[in-house]
Amino acid sequence: MDIILKEYNSDDRSVIEKITEPLYLDKFKEFDADTLKTIFLDGKAVGWVHTYIPDSSLYSGFVFIYVSPEYRRSGIGTKVYRMAEEKLISAGCNWWTEYPASEASDRFCLFVGFDYTNTNLCMVHDGTLCALPTDGIRPCRADDFPSAPDIWSREYAEMHRHIGLPYERREKTEEERRQQYEEFIANLDNRFVIESDGRVVGYGVLFADNSGVGSVAVDRAYAGRGYGTRLTAYLTDECIRRGNAAPCLYCEIGNDDALHIYRKLGYTEKSSETVAVKN
Repeated sequence: MDIILKEYNSDDRSVIEKITEPLYLDKFKEFDADTLKTIFLDGKAVGWVHTYIPDSSLYSGFVFIYVSPEYRRSGIGTKVYRMAEEKLISAGCNWWTEYPASEASDRFCLFVGFDYTNTNLCMVHDGTLCALPTDGIRPCRADDFPSAPDIWSREYAEMHRHIGLPYERREKTEEERRQQYEEFIANLDNRFVIESDGRVVGYGVLFADNSGVGSVAVDRAYAGRGYGTRLTAYLTDECIRRGNAAPCLYCEIGNDDALHIYRKLGYTEKSSETVAVKN
């Protein structure tokens, strides 16, 4: 089985559109051309792969493999994954991978060496302003670092443990903290906090491309008081005001409190994806 990965170019687009199912073609369009390669088997295009290798240990590497249905279960995906794995490991990053949610995807991810899998929901908003009270919500300032992003790091790890996933929060090195601060300052326009009696109790971030809500977290000591709902509503409205009529966000299956909030605010499930994590 002679598998070759070639740099994707515009000439491959018509071929890829023929071999890619519609659901996955939408995913293909999300990726930049320079992160894509076309998969050839014995000279015939049979799929494509997107690999993202971060330039900082703050982020996770990411690989998405698509193989045309008639060529699945023949070892192509595994071999392509092994090619990507070498690059990810050599980059020394804590990485994860994502596939459309299915039992077959879960089995594949565990077979190639991931530690566990979970399902993420992609949710899309109906575009109607939430218009909830905004008192206490403001854009981030430089002095909100590191307390604001630390709320997200702490509560994200706690949420994973709560839904039964073996997520461990890793303390950042001094260099990683410096990089995190620089990114925090560079993207203040997309970062917001919610306060109670002058104390920051929640933190939320919009995706840099304004495609939706990247993250929301509330200090567990203040949970159940509506802060998460109000902050999510504000971020959604801000995304709409900036020109996105259908903001998106992602939520793990099992995170019932968050799912309840998102649905109440007008988000519905568009698709689901298997997320495989290797610690």
